[in-house]
Amino acid sequence: MQKHIVKAFDAEIDDLNKKVTAMGKACEEQIAKAVSALGSMDTALAQSVVKQDKAINQLQRGIEEKSVSLLTRRHPMAGDLRYLLSVMKIASELERIGDYAANMAKRILALSLPPVQEPIDLIVDMADISRTMIHDVMDAFWDMDVEKAVKVWQTDNLIDRKFARMMAMVRKQMQDNTDQIDDGTQFIFMGRCCERIGDHITNIAEDVYYMATGQIYMDQCSDDHFVC
Repeated sequence: MQKHIVKAFDAEIDDLNKKVTAMGKACEEQIAKAVSALGSMDTALAQSVVKQDKAINQLQRGIEEKSVSLLTRRHPMAGDLRYLLSVMKIASELERIGDYAANMAKRILALSLPPVQEPIDLIVDMADISRTMIHDVMDAFWDMDVEKAVKVWQTDNLIDRKFARMMAMVRKQMQDNTDQIDDGTQFIFMGRCCERIGDHITNIAEDVYYMATGQIYMDQCSDDHFVC
């Protein structure tokens, strides 16, 4: 963003950037812990993910309060106004991502031992893709990198395809083995959490695009420079 005549405003914006980036890193770590707990069936680690969700909620509230304070005190215009409104949306998206990571952990606690491995592998793949997406979209946010934001947006297709594969696999397993219905239901919920995490990350990528360009990304799908 451009520098301001009032240096204190720049310092406050920089602090807000750091808070948003810290929230993104916290969400990335929550997903990593959730899939680690799934891979090892570590119930203690899963429970810690559930408990840590409160800290992410607090980060979201702090970002929102800071943004509202800047809106009321600085009366921003144009790009600054876009930035603050988008930051509040991004924090809200990250809060939902944290919720889905915690929901994944809750489903782990409901699994029987030992669980079926094949759907776990696909869930881990989806979660790993989402972690990379969060990392990259936070980089795009920090640098206002439009092209990186668009690449993140496009990567969500990988999660969708793996989710479709997992759903087909789990449904067949549930049909063939009725004793796997309970675990299959938990896997479906976990896969859905990963799929929704990907959707929220694409929303963040759209917000970054809007912050940087003042345009809605979906309106740009026909441009030669970007391929949707």
